[in-house]
Amino acid sequence: MKNFHFFSLIFLGLFVLNEIVSAQGLPQMAKNLEIDDPEAKIGDIISQTEEGLFRSNIPYDANIIGIVGETPILVFGRPTPTTLPIVFSGEILVKVSNISGEIKKGDFITSSNNPGIGQKATQSGIVLGRAMEDFNQGEGLITVFVDVQYTNISLEKFTLGGMVTKIMSGFGRPENVPEVLRYLFALFLGGGSFFIGFFSFAKALREEVIAVSRNPLAKKSIISAMILNLAGILVLTLAGLGLALFVILY
Repeated sequence: MKNFHFFSLIFLGLFVLNEIVSAQGLPQMAKNLEIDDPEAKIGDIISQTEEGLFRSNIPYDANIIGIVGETPILVFGRPTPTTLPIVFSGEILVKVSNISGEIKKGDFITSSNNPGIGQKATQSGIVLGRAMEDFNQGEGLITVFVDVQYTNISLEKFTLGGMVTKIMSGFGRPENVPEVLRYLFALFLGGGSFFIGFFSFAKALREEVIAVSRNPLAKKSIISAMILNLAGILVLTLAGLGLALFVILY
Protein backbone atom coordinates (compact mmCIF):
# COMPACT_ATOMS: atom_id res chain seq x y z
CA MET A 1 0.00 0.00 0.00
CA LYS A 2 2.85 2.36 0.85
CA ASN A 3 4.48 1.61 -2.50
CA PHE A 4 1.21 2.40 -4.26
CA HIS A 5 1.04 5.82 -2.56
CA PHE A 6 4.71 6.48 -3.36
CA PHE A 7 4.31 5.74 -7.07
CA SER A 8 1.05 7.69 -7.16
CA LEU A 9 2.85 10.77 -5.84
CA ILE A 10 5.63 10.33 -8.43
CA PHE A 11 3.08 10.00 -11.23
CA LEU A 12 1.20 13.08 -10.00
CA GLY A 13 4.43 15.08 -9.83
CA LEU A 14 5.45 14.08 -13.35
CA PHE A 15 1.97 14.91 -14.62
CA VAL A 16 2.07 18.40 -13.08
CA LEU A 17 5.58 19.00 -14.42
CA ASN A 18 4.48 17.91 -17.90
CA GLU A 19 1.51 20.27 -17.79
CA ILE A 20 3.76 23.18 -16.78
CA VAL A 21 6.25 22.46 -19.55
CA SER A 22 3.49 21.96 -22.13
CA ALA A 23 1.86 25.25 -21.18
CA GLN A 24 5.06 27.30 -21.23
CA GLY A 25 7.02 25.50 -23.96
CA LEU A 26 10.54 24.23 -23.39
CA PRO A 27 11.85 26.00 -20.25
CA GLN A 28 14.50 28.66 -20.66
CA MET A 29 17.76 28.38 -18.77
CA ALA A 30 19.76 31.58 -18.35
CA LYS A 31 22.53 33.25 -16.40
CA ASN A 32 22.83 36.86 -15.27
CA LEU A 33 25.97 38.23 -16.93
CA GLU A 34 27.72 41.60 -17.07
CA ILE A 35 26.95 43.05 -20.50
CA ASP A 36 29.40 45.60 -21.90
CA ASP A 37 27.21 46.54 -24.87
CA PRO A 38 24.90 49.41 -23.82
CA GLU A 39 22.71 48.81 -26.90
CA ALA A 40 21.94 45.17 -26.09
CA LYS A 41 18.21 44.52 -25.75
CA ILE A 42 15.79 41.61 -25.43
CA GLY A 43 16.13 39.20 -28.34
CA ASP A 44 19.70 40.17 -29.25
CA ILE A 45 22.34 37.50 -29.89
CA ILE A 46 25.30 37.97 -27.53
CA SER A 47 28.92 36.88 -28.06
CA GLN A 48 32.08 36.87 -26.00
CA THR A 49 34.70 39.29 -27.39
CA GLU A 50 38.09 40.53 -26.20
CA GLU A 51 36.36 43.68 -24.92
CA GLY A 52 33.61 41.78 -23.12
CA LEU A 53 30.06 40.67 -23.92
CA PHE A 54 28.65 42.43 -26.98
CA ARG A 55 26.00 41.84 -29.62
CA SER A 56 27.17 39.34 -32.23
CA ASN A 57 28.18 40.99 -35.50
CA ILE A 58 30.08 38.17 -37.25
CA PRO A 59 28.28 35.49 -39.31
CA TYR A 60 28.63 32.03 -37.77
CA ASP A 61 30.35 33.57 -34.75
CA ALA A 62 32.16 30.85 -32.80
CA ASN A 63 31.82 32.88 -29.59
CA ILE A 64 28.01 33.00 -29.35
CA ILE A 65 26.90 32.46 -25.76
CA GLY A 66 23.14 33.08 -25.91
CA ILE A 67 20.20 35.46 -26.22
CA VAL A 68 19.12 38.38 -24.06
CA GLY A 69 15.99 37.09 -22.34
CA GLU A 70 13.11 38.86 -20.62
CA THR A 71 11.78 36.58 -17.88
CA PRO A 72 13.56 33.20 -18.05
CA ILE A 73 12.16 30.44 -15.83
CA LEU A 74 15.52 29.38 -14.44
CA VAL A 75 18.25 32.02 -13.95
CA PHE A 76 21.67 31.49 -12.37
CA GLY A 77 23.58 34.31 -10.69
CA ARG A 78 22.42 37.45 -8.93
CA PRO A 79 21.05 40.33 -11.01
CA THR A 80 22.70 43.75 -10.84
CA PRO A 81 22.06 47.06 -12.64
CA THR A 82 24.64 46.06 -15.27
CA THR A 83 23.61 42.44 -15.85
CA LEU A 84 21.14 40.90 -18.26
CA PRO A 85 19.71 37.35 -18.26
CA ILE A 86 21.42 35.50 -21.12
CA VAL A 87 19.43 32.43 -22.22
CA PHE A 88 21.67 29.54 -23.28
CA SER A 89 19.02 26.82 -23.62
CA GLY A 90 15.30 26.64 -24.35
CA GLU A 91 12.76 28.37 -26.56
CA ILE A 92 13.06 32.15 -26.79
CA LEU A 93 12.20 35.06 -29.09
CA VAL A 94 15.23 36.04 -31.19
CA LYS A 95 15.76 39.00 -33.51
CA VAL A 96 16.25 37.73 -37.07
CA SER A 97 16.47 39.01 -40.63
CA ASN A 98 15.81 37.43 -44.03
CA ILE A 99 19.11 38.72 -45.49
CA SER A 100 20.21 35.15 -46.26
CA GLY A 101 16.80 33.94 -47.38
CA GLU A 102 13.35 33.09 -46.08
CA ILE A 103 13.42 31.28 -42.75
CA LYS A 104 11.29 28.16 -42.45
CA LYS A 105 10.45 26.13 -39.37
CA GLY A 106 13.34 23.75 -38.67
CA ASP A 107 16.03 25.92 -40.32
CA PHE A 108 19.21 26.58 -38.38
CA ILE A 109 19.72 30.18 -37.21
CA THR A 110 23.13 31.81 -36.87
CA SER A 111 24.54 35.29 -36.28
CA SER A 112 24.97 37.90 -39.02
CA ASN A 113 26.79 41.15 -39.82
CA ASN A 114 23.93 43.08 -38.21
CA PRO A 115 24.67 43.46 -34.47
CA GLY A 116 22.49 41.10 -32.44
CA ILE A 117 20.45 39.98 -35.45
CA GLY A 118 20.24 36.37 -36.57
CA GLN A 119 19.85 34.91 -40.05
CA LYS A 120 19.21 31.58 -41.75
CA ALA A 121 22.32 29.38 -41.77
CA THR A 122 23.12 28.38 -45.37
CA GLN A 123 26.57 26.87 -44.80
CA SER A 124 28.32 24.79 -42.16
CA GLY A 125 29.43 26.57 -39.00
CA ILE A 126 28.34 27.63 -35.53
CA VAL A 127 24.56 28.01 -35.21
CA LEU A 128 22.40 29.41 -32.44
CA GLY A 129 19.63 26.83 -32.76
CA ARG A 130 16.57 25.93 -34.84
CA ALA A 131 13.70 28.18 -35.90
CA MET A 132 10.36 27.13 -34.44
CA GLU A 133 8.32 29.10 -36.97
CA ASP A 134 8.46 30.60 -40.47
CA PHE A 135 9.70 34.14 -41.15
CA ASN A 136 9.86 36.17 -44.37
CA GLN A 137 10.10 39.86 -43.45
CA GLY A 138 12.88 42.41 -43.21
CA GLU A 139 13.56 42.08 -39.49
CA GLY A 140 11.51 40.78 -36.59
CA LEU A 141 11.23 38.30 -33.74
CA ILE A 142 10.70 34.56 -34.05
CA THR A 143 10.81 31.70 -31.57
CA VAL A 144 14.08 29.75 -31.69
CA PHE A 145 15.09 26.68 -29.74
CA VAL A 146 18.55 27.70 -28.51
CA ASP A 147 21.24 25.03 -28.73
CA VAL A 148 24.58 26.57 -29.72
CA GLN A 149 26.61 24.03 -31.72
CA TYR A 150 28.61 23.39 -34.88
CA THR A 151 26.43 22.01 -37.66
CA ASN A 152 27.37 20.58 -41.03
CA ILE A 153 24.54 21.96 -43.18
CA SER A 154 25.51 19.90 -46.23
CA LEU A 155 25.18 16.64 -44.27
CA GLU A 156 22.15 17.69 -42.21
CA LYS A 157 19.68 17.21 -45.04
CA PHE A 158 20.90 13.65 -45.59
CA THR A 159 20.14 12.60 -42.01
CA LEU A 160 16.79 11.03 -41.11
CA GLY A 161 16.04 13.91 -38.72
CA GLY A 162 16.86 16.49 -41.36
CA MET A 163 14.62 14.82 -43.93
CA VAL A 164 11.72 14.45 -41.50
CA THR A 165 12.05 18.12 -40.48
CA LYS A 166 12.03 19.16 -44.14
CA ILE A 167 8.95 17.06 -44.85
CA MET A 168 7.03 18.27 -41.77
CA SER A 169 7.86 21.93 -42.45
CA GLY A 170 6.47 21.57 -45.99
CA PHE A 171 3.00 20.42 -44.97
CA GLY A 172 0.36 23.09 -45.19
CA ARG A 173 2.11 24.99 -48.01
CA PRO A 174 0.77 24.08 -51.48
CA GLU A 175 3.82 25.53 -53.20
CA ASN A 176 6.05 23.11 -51.29
CA VAL A 177 4.15 19.96 -52.27
CA PRO A 178 6.59 18.96 -55.08
CA GLU A 179 9.57 19.28 -52.72
CA VAL A 180 7.81 17.35 -49.96
CA LEU A 181 6.96 14.55 -52.41
CA ARG A 182 10.59 14.52 -53.57
CA TYR A 183 11.84 14.01 -50.01
CA LEU A 184 9.21 11.35 -49.33
CA PHE A 185 10.26 9.50 -52.48
CA ALA A 186 13.94 9.75 -51.46
CA LEU A 187 13.08 8.49 -47.97
CA PHE A 188 11.16 5.58 -49.48
CA LEU A 189 14.04 4.70 -51.82
CA GLY A 190 16.74 4.96 -49.16
CA GLY A 191 14.81 3.18 -46.44
CA GLY A 192 13.49 0.51 -48.79
CA SER A 193 16.96 -0.22 -50.18
CA PHE A 194 18.42 -0.53 -46.71
CA PHE A 195 15.76 -2.88 -45.34
CA ILE A 196 15.61 -5.03 -48.48
CA GLY A 197 19.40 -5.31 -48.46
CA PHE A 198 19.48 -6.15 -44.75
CA PHE A 199 16.83 -8.87 -44.92
CA SER A 200 18.26 -10.30 -48.13
CA PHE A 201 21.69 -10.48 -46.47
CA ALA A 202 20.25 -12.25 -43.42
CA LYS A 203 18.30 -14.70 -45.56
CA ALA A 204 21.26 -15.51 -47.83
CA LEU A 205 23.58 -15.97 -44.86
CA ARG A 206 21.16 -18.37 -43.16
CA GLU A 207 20.66 -20.43 -46.30
CA GLU A 208 24.40 -20.69 -46.97
CA VAL A 209 25.12 -21.78 -43.40
CA ILE A 210 22.46 -24.50 -43.71
CA ALA A 211 23.90 -25.59 -47.06
CA VAL A 212 27.42 -25.89 -45.59
CA SER A 213 26.13 -27.96 -42.66
CA ARG A 214 24.35 -30.34 -45.05
CA ASN A 215 27.20 -30.68 -47.53
CA PRO A 216 30.60 -29.98 -45.87
CA LEU A 217 32.51 -31.24 -48.91
CA ALA A 218 31.14 -28.37 -51.03
CA LYS A 219 32.08 -25.78 -48.44
CA LYS A 220 34.42 -23.77 -50.70
CA SER A 221 31.99 -23.51 -53.60
CA ILE A 222 29.14 -22.60 -51.27
CA ILE A 223 31.21 -19.86 -49.60
CA SER A 224 32.19 -18.49 -53.03
CA ALA A 225 28.55 -18.37 -54.09
CA MET A 226 27.64 -16.70 -50.80
CA ILE A 227 30.28 -13.99 -51.33
CA LEU A 228 28.96 -13.31 -54.83
CA ASN A 229 25.39 -13.11 -53.54
CA LEU A 230 26.35 -10.73 -50.75
CA ALA A 231 28.33 -8.57 -53.18
CA GLY A 232 25.28 -8.33 -55.43
CA ILE A 233 23.05 -7.40 -52.49
CA LEU A 234 25.55 -4.73 -51.41
CA VAL A 235 25.72 -3.25 -54.92
CA LEU A 236 21.92 -3.08 -55.20
CA THR A 237 21.60 -1.51 -51.73
CA LEU A 238 24.24 1.13 -52.49
CA ALA A 239 22.55 1.83 -55.83
CA GLY A 240 19.25 2.48 -54.07
CA LEU A 241 20.88 4.80 -51.52
CA GLY A 242 22.74 6.60 -54.30
CA LEU A 243 19.49 7.10 -56.20
CA ALA A 244 17.89 8.52 -53.04
CA LEU A 245 20.74 11.03 -52.70
CA PHE A 246 20.36 11.94 -56.37
CA VAL A 247 16.66 12.63 -55.85
CA ILE A 248 17.45 14.93 -52.90
CA LEU A 249 20.21 16.84 -54.69
CA TYR A 250 18.59 17.18 -58.09
